[in-house]
Amino acid sequence: MKKHQFELVAQSPAKLAEEYLVKSIWHKDFPPGSDLPAERELAEKIGVTRTTLREVLQRLARDGWLSIQHGKATKVNDIWQTAGPSIIHTLLQLDDELMPVIVNNMVSLRTQMGERYIPEAIEKHNAQALAIFQTMPKAQDDAQVYAEFDYALYRQFAFVAGKPVYGLILNSFQDLYIRVASFFFQQNQMRQNAFQFYQQLQQCCAQNNVQQAKILLAENQKRNQQLWQQMLTSVPENFLK
Repeated sequence: MKKHQFELVAQSPAKLAEEYLVKSIWHKDFPPGSDLPAERELAEKIGVTRTTLREVLQRLARDGWLSIQHGKATKVNDIWQTAGPSIIHTLLQLDDELMPVIVNNMVSLRTQMGERYIPEAIEKHNAQALAIFQTMPKAQDDAQVYAEFDYALYRQFAFVAGKPVYGLILNSFQDLYIRVASFFFQQNQMRQNAFQFYQQLQQCCAQNNVQQAKILLAENQKRNQQLWQQMLTSVPENFLK
């Protein structure tokens, strides 16, 4: 089997081993369903101790890259079937072409989840939902402030609605969410749109108007989807690296 050539940039032995294994799996030098070489052979090939390698293998197994069973060879997984959102940033580092797909999926997931649990939070826990807006950004605030509030809004609504699993999903890509949102909110028009949306959603909470909140969320989703499609054509190279 032809082996891919790739550069390793990690400094520590553990990071070096992890980078080597992840890139080898991604480039299918170790394809899904195959067995990794024995620990001694693999440790010698990478240039790390077996203890270091074993720690890395356990970490990659927790992330879904590998399956480890006592007394059997370590098996390579199909990460699309076994991994969780925690590896998204790693995937973006491995392949720039995944960026539009991952960003689109992340934005869609956040929005569709929110459309389900935000009206429920307003209906059942109105006072707690309204309290979320105490830290709402001002019209003149910068992109970072808007990004952090937008993340906090969707996350806090999830817990107010009694949907902690949705909150955990948002936790898993917090850094990526805020970085993407910071890019989105760099344009003044995007911040103005968001400010208006936050004000209107706050009003829905104040009036306990669940039906209007549903309409507002659907309209915001449609508008943002169109804006994202336009913005993804001009994303700076390596902006998520």
